[in-house]
Amino acid sequence: MPTINASKYGFMSNSTTGTGAFTNARNASSASGTAFNQPTGTQTTTSFNIGFSSKGDSATLKRSWWAFDVSTYASGYTITDLQIQFDPTTNTSTNYPIAIVASTAQGNADSNLTQADWNNLEFGTLYGGSSSTYWPDSNSVSTIDLNSTAVSAFSTSYLKMCILWYYDYSGAGSLVTTNGNAYQNYNYVPRITFSAAASGYTKEVNGISSYSKINGLAKSDISKVNGVE
Repeated sequence: MPTINASKYGFMSNSTTGTGAFTNARNASSASGTAFNQPTGTQTTTSFNIGFSSKGDSATLKRSWWAFDVSTYASGYTITDLQIQFDPTTNTSTNYPIAIVASTAQGNADSNLTQADWNNLEFGTLYGGSSSTYWPDSNSVSTIDLNSTAVSAFSTSYLKMCILWYYDYSGAGSLVTTNGNAYQNYNYVPRITFSAAASGYTKEVNGISSYSKINGLAKSDISKVNGVE
């Protein structure tokens, strides 16, 4: 089962105050907080802090971005059982729901995050998570399943994602003062695991086992050679 470490990963937060604080924090074009790249140690990978008081509303949201170079598996393979793998910690809030969506940050999985990447995510392209998919409150390496939409991104050579509080993703926020944190040990680099089955013709041809084409045809388009499957 192949494993690919994130080549770029990091997080940042955005805070606003006043009427509509949550919506303004969610939809801002840039973050108010510093972008942290390739962090180490125990960090909050995503969090929320929503406040309502006589002094006014407040909201702080944190999101994480992970980018993977999957070019080796961009074609010629059937990808299944795709998951993210990471090391959470028991500092995590109980039943912290997460969503994983497509990202447009981090270039070709080779660029660091900047504050201007705050809204470089696609709320309409869900890769995983739900209102009942909880970030593990655990000190054990854990996984979360990714869906077929995430698998389809392999054809672009890059799988890039943003991890966030589920109600940041949905836009629902909260109507009461609340907060939560999802923690992670970044000394264990976030990664993806999956199964990859070679598609098309996989047998040796004229003693050659490594090839991409036969007589100009991609091996993924070939089922037989000289009558041999």
